[in-house]
Amino acid sequence: MENPNDKLGEKIRMYRTSINMTQAEFAQRLGVTGASVSAYENGVRSPSFDVLIKISNILGISTDELLGRAKKTEQTMDVSGLSEEQVASLRQMAAFYRKYNRMVNTLSEDPGKKGALNSLLKE
Repeated sequence: MENPNDKLGEKIRMYRTSINMTQAEFAQRLGVTGASVSAYENGVRSPSFDVLIKISNILGISTDELLGRAKKTEQTMDVSGLSEEQVASLRQMAAFYRKYNRMVNTLSEDPGKKGALNSLLKE
């Protein structure tokens, strides 16, 4: 049987590394030892409720997401070092791809248009 702490630890590690934070930096921000962070990430130990809330706040995600209770609907991207114009460009690109995906999903639901869509996508 799978240990639920393993999944939590994997998520903590994944989100921590996605924001380029070391275990030592993370431990300092949490007010715990580096060994504690290692134990959380390796599924050896569960964080207390207070620490779990701090973890979610530092990582910018909900406790539900950490605990696997919420479907992740949004992702974050580190845009530090980018200009406002570059960030705006990324937002426009994301909006374009959302519209594109909605269009493809809508067209692919219509059997008559599915073949045409597939041929267009292969070009």
